[in-house]
Amino acid sequence: MRRGLKNLGVVGLYLSLIMGQAAQWEDTDWEIIPQREGAFAYSPTSNITVAYDGVMIKIREAQLGPASIMADRVTVDGDSGELLAEGDITMHQSGLVWRGEFLQYNIQTRQIRTSSFRAGKSPFVMSSGSIQSDPATGAYLMEDAMVSTDDDQQPALKAEVGSLSVRDKEEVTLRNTRLMAGKTPFFYIPFLRATQGKSSSAYQFTPGYRSRYGLFLLNEYELNLNPQLSATFNLDYRTARGLAGGPDLEYDFGPELGSGTFESYFMSDREKIPDPADFSSGKEDLLNPNRYRFGWFHQATIRPNLTAKAAFQKLSDPLMNRDFFESFHRQNTQPRSYVEINQQWRNAALSIVAQPQLNTFFNRVERLPEIKFTGLRQQLGNSPFFYESETTAGYFARNFRYERGRSFEAARLDTFHQILMPRTYAGWLTLTPKLGGRYGYYSNTLSSDPDQDHREAKRYVFHAGTEISTKLSRVDAEFKSSWLDADGLRHVLMPSIQYVFVPEPNARPTALPQFDYEMPTLMMLPVDFPAFNAIDAVDARNVMRVGLRNLFQTKRGDERQVDSLMDWNVFADWRLDPEPGQGDLADLTSDLHVQPREWWSLQSIARYSLEESALRVADQGITFLPNNVWSMKLGHMYVRDDQEYWGEESSSPWGIGNNALYSRFYYRINENWGARLNQHYEASDGRLEEHAYTLYRDFRSFTGAFDLRMRNPRGGQEKDVTLSVMLSMKAFPQFGLGDDVNKPSSFYDSK
Repeated sequence: MRRGLKNLGVVGLYLSLIMGQAAQWEDTDWEIIPQREGAFAYSPTSNITVAYDGVMIKIREAQLGPASIMADRVTVDGDSGELLAEGDITMHQSGLVWRGEFLQYNIQTRQIRTSSFRAGKSPFVMSSGSIQSDPATGAYLMEDAMVSTDDDQQPALKAEVGSLSVRDKEEVTLRNTRLMAGKTPFFYIPFLRATQGKSSSAYQFTPGYRSRYGLFLLNEYELNLNPQLSATFNLDYRTARGLAGGPDLEYDFGPELGSGTFESYFMSDREKIPDPADFSSGKEDLLNPNRYRFGWFHQATIRPNLTAKAAFQKLSDPLMNRDFFESFHRQNTQPRSYVEINQQWRNAALSIVAQPQLNTFFNRVERLPEIKFTGLRQQLGNSPFFYESETTAGYFARNFRYERGRSFEAARLDTFHQILMPRTYAGWLTLTPKLGGRYGYYSNTLSSDPDQDHREAKRYVFHAGTEISTKLSRVDAEFKSSWLDADGLRHVLMPSIQYVFVPEPNARPTALPQFDYEMPTLMMLPVDFPAFNAIDAVDARNVMRVGLRNLFQTKRGDERQVDSLMDWNVFADWRLDPEPGQGDLADLTSDLHVQPREWWSLQSIARYSLEESALRVADQGITFLPNNVWSMKLGHMYVRDDQEYWGEESSSPWGIGNNALYSRFYYRINENWGARLNQHYEASDGRLEEHAYTLYRDFRSFTGAFDLRMRNPRGGQEKDVTLSVMLSMKAFPQFGLGDDVNKPSSFYDSK
């Protein structure tokens, strides 16, 4: 028997009841706190306490966690720990909220016996005529129970259960279950046993219309076979394209064996789709109507600091993801397949990557395999010098889409080493000289194209450079602004200079096979090593990158946390010895983030040509998130048409240039209705490329959405109109939070 109940006494009564202090068991703390008038009576003979006219009991115990009970009247037996609560009872325990009029409860064991009650644990609510429970063993028994995801007094959809039992905290058994729509039964389940956590099964469907598909109905049935394995069966029908589908598997065998998914989808397409190879070869072939998509994605932590990842996706044609998995396609237009193993140590890392080409219609560099050893930056003994290195070795093959004759392959070894000496002078100036070099070996290149035929080569590269930086700051503790919600102001100024010198290597990029080559990008590439990782494109350079970062900080919020008012980073390259075709100055890059208030912000990234005095890239937007009623984002994306500069067949890395305006607006009309509007307007040719409108409805147990999207894409693609209807249970949502914004096409994608 626990001593706190046995030896309560008059002093304990005074402390625990009048002052609200905790009475002690061996491993349980509890206290009675008066509510409203809160009268008490205590009998030393029977060791029974009675509290009435409003009382709260708080219980704290390490193993079972905290609990609290509020009621009009409570009787506590100090010998047995039994508690009897009566009238307007509210109990919080293990994430559940219980409400009722009568409760028998044991403070020590947490066992519950009660008559009719109502309880809730998100996303479920339940009620029962009676319950018996033992939280220590995870056993529960409820009779004449009701379970629903609708927290209304009269749920629209519910399950009426003759008896519901829980064993070992996980296994749930239901007997004589009727599924009800209001007061009307529509399905009967005599017996059901399932495991808590995931639902044993779930069905989702999305009906709609798309001009590319005709009418469509996307169906998904998920079946959880056991806690480690679940299967999803997709069966979709599109009137213009036919029947499609396939099974998916999701598994989780723990961190060592790993978790992942297997995906499959296949169809016999009724539509005659021209093969994209026509654009380059002049053929008039059509895609094979037997289209498919298979994928396997896996990751595991074999032991601490040793991880493995695998990703494989085999497609029937290059348009499969674009046509039926648009959300995936927008994020990854040319999915790669690979196996990667990584081992981390304190000062080093080893990775092995095998990257085969499964889809021959994509440009791809195969790594069969590539082994990479990285020596992380580390001090050499007690000297002022630091050392870092990076060594790769492997067999590579570069394959070109539809032009297999241009493909080539070779073995390559590349090793990079660098010595640094970071020093701080006068407490404010940081200077880091660097000196290093790299050696590369390339085997004879195998290629049927004479232009890609390279003999065995050895390359030696020397480099030197330095980094100079400092940080200057000033604090104005007296600064206050209600408009900026600012309390104090700190200005931090961080100028920096990076200088890199690389004399002309004995083998220049044109004499080497290009596997890791320099690709045109919208943002400027790094100038120093090893951040610049286009190994095969390393060439002579004598460049200085000059940068300046301005940071304004203040304190905001109730806890006065440090927040940034403005963060502006600007840099440009001065080429001291420019290569043919280069100017003395590279583009000026600006990265600006301004947050005048916590609820709205401005972002801007720009790239400006100093040689031509012309804007090359600009991406800016303003975001408003003032409350949960409305939000808005307005933006502008500009990419200059300049085929000569970008050096691609198209006029920019993204194809033809852009001068696009876009907007996103959400408004919560009331508790049940909401609306979202998305627009994307291309100003260069006056084209409203894409606009979408979504209407949301809260149906208590379900959420619904009606979506209309119209597209008028550039590049000769056909116009596209899509209508879809989504209905999803709140308890088992079909989409993740924010998917309707970040992945707007997920409403009508195959799952």
